[in-house]
Amino acid sequence: RRIDPQMTGLLRYQLFLSIGILFIGLWKASITRLATIQKTLSTSIDPSTTKILVIYLPIWAIILLGIYALSSVLYKVATFGDCPEAAVELSGQIEEAKQKLTKQGFKF
Repeated sequence: RRIDPQMTGLLRYQLFLSIGILFIGLWKASITRLATIQKTLSTSIDPSTTKILVIYLPIWAIILLGIYALSSVLYKVATFGDCPEAAVELSGQIEEAKQKLTKQGFKF
């Protein structure tokens, strides 16, 4: 059975939305229970640091997502493979287009 490409995009959208709602819910719960979190982590982390981390958690998440996206793109660019067959095919198509345009009166 073949999956429709539009449905795949819809499923990705739904997945992204549900993860976002889950994250916002957890963040809201963390803010409302900030005193409990500070008390639990007081032995290892300063309470003021805990407050800053919890309050700015969405900003940290966006920054980390941006770093991940940037590193993913840079990795894909760095490991991009060569396609000699595609280059030959493209050259042939360019020559064919030039011949057709020359017949129509264009000069190269």
